[in-house]
Amino acid sequence: RHHAPGRPDVHLLEYEAYEGPAAERLRAVAAEARRRWPDLGRVALLHRTGRLGVGDAAVVVAVSSPHRAAAFEAARFAIDELKRTVPIWKRETWAGGESWGLEAQHVTEVGGA
Repeated sequence: RHHAPGRPDVHLLEYEAYEGPAAERLRAVAAEARRRWPDLGRVALLHRTGRLGVGDAAVVVAVSSPHRAAAFEAARFAIDELKRTVPIWKRETWAGGESWGLEAQHVTEVGGA
């Protein structure tokens, strides 16, 4: 998005990850999705780091399943769980400022919701 509350004209995003724990959490999210939807085929989770332009894809979640309802449910779970549990931080740069996050969020355990 090119805007956020109180941050007009966002023009640059930068992501940082605590790489080892982030990879471990991504594996845990995939494992939890497989536990909840045992018929899943492939599960792929990717979150980019570094500088991205507005509109660039930052996150990819892909899930295959014999049934589309399960694939959609598992994909929604995976993106929500990734955002909630994986130690990745975003800095936004906008007209007049920049911040590593105005809404601090504690990283929690996978499946803990």
